[in-house]
Amino acid sequence: MKFRRFEAEPRYRFQMLNQPKYRYLMHRLNLFIPSPRQFVNFLKVVSGYVISVFSGRSVIWGYPLVLTVEPTDLCNLRCPLCPSGSPSPARRSGKMNVSQFGTVLEKMGGRVKFLQLWNRGEPFLNDDLLEMIFLAKRHGIYVRISTNGHLLSQDGISDRIISSGLDELVVSLDGLDKETYSKYRVGGSLEKVLRGIDTLVQTKRRKRSSLPLIDLQFIVMKGNEDQIHQIPAVARGLGVDRISVKTARVGSYKEAGEFLPSRPDHSRYLVESGRLIPKRTRQRCRRLWYSMVVNWNGDVVPCCFDVEGKYLMGNIFHQSLAEIWKGQRYRSFRDSVLRERDGLAMCRNCTEGLERLYVFSKWVASKSG
Repeated sequence: MKFRRFEAEPRYRFQMLNQPKYRYLMHRLNLFIPSPRQFVNFLKVVSGYVISVFSGRSVIWGYPLVLTVEPTDLCNLRCPLCPSGSPSPARRSGKMNVSQFGTVLEKMGGRVKFLQLWNRGEPFLNDDLLEMIFLAKRHGIYVRISTNGHLLSQDGISDRIISSGLDELVVSLDGLDKETYSKYRVGGSLEKVLRGIDTLVQTKRRKRSSLPLIDLQFIVMKGNEDQIHQIPAVARGLGVDRISVKTARVGSYKEAGEFLPSRPDHSRYLVESGRLIPKRTRQRCRRLWYSMVVNWNGDVVPCCFDVEGKYLMGNIFHQSLAEIWKGQRYRSFRDSVLRERDGLAMCRNCTEGLERLYVFSKWVASKSG
């Protein structure tokens, strides 16, 4: 007796595969299907970290699995809580070119699986950005970008974004009306951002492309806290794939009073006696074992919270990866974090180990589903 293999009716199968949650999960699975070299590197990184924790001194066997590259530190907005909103004289501004970016990838030696193509600044201000994405995809890397969205409505940019192979695009939208939006996104235009998102969504539909996945990010603050309940409906109307409501990072008690929301479950901090205390579930930092940050000029810093480049580990344009990643500066820095993480000012206010980085993050249900 023969058994016939079950297959979903074509129309139903298409609807099932077209659901945002399904598309997102299937695509993100790509992160967990490494090349042999990436997998071996993963095992080395994990083993080195575990031994470091138990021995109390840094042991580095692998190389970065996750890479953050800053295309530029220039920005077209002046957001008050962002380092780019008040440029530091300690850092010279500029842009990385695609040739320099290629050098970075080559020196990673095929070990990196995940690339965040931004740090400080607005990445789309770099004219080489889409070529960088295309190059990273040729190296088998999952690429994610975060943008303020103001340049998404440029002529032809949506077609080029899709052609580049970009996996994921985070678009910041921190207010649902013009007045609320402008309180934080100083110099920005809500209308322009919405138009840019719509243009990209329509281009994806026209090209029948599921990529890039569009994640609408809303940083919850005192001025927009009452709009959280409206976000799912706005996201559905825009046709994005995911929404992420993120807690705000502030740098002082004064900023806390001005920007932090009133509800404790909407904040990553406890505020006591004029002090900001991040709510953490753990004190250990894993980033220093699996992640590297490269600024536009090739300078390597421990993580994105070193906004002024105070802890310079080396320069990837002029040194080998091994010289930097396994060098004495990096080793000493990791040792100091193992001993007492809060002893470093940069580490006291970072996101590693936070109890609440996001208020919520979820897929957006399609209009048809």
